[in-house]
Amino acid sequence: MRMILDNIRRIFFDDGRDDRDFSEQEKRLQEVLAHLHDAANSVKKGAELLADLIKARA
Repeated sequence: MRMILDNIRRIFFDDGRDDRDFSEQEKRLQEVLAHLHDAANSVKKGAELLADLIKARA
């Protein structure tokens, strides 16, 4: 019951003074996500080229 009251208090009275700033971590995650998309696209292109090569030989 106390946890519920603490959460309600936090919702109404929290002014954000002790909030953490995660903008640097978010920036790094966005960069990693962009690299991951690039890698996935490279793998996709490679798979398509390989499939085309296999079809051409058949």
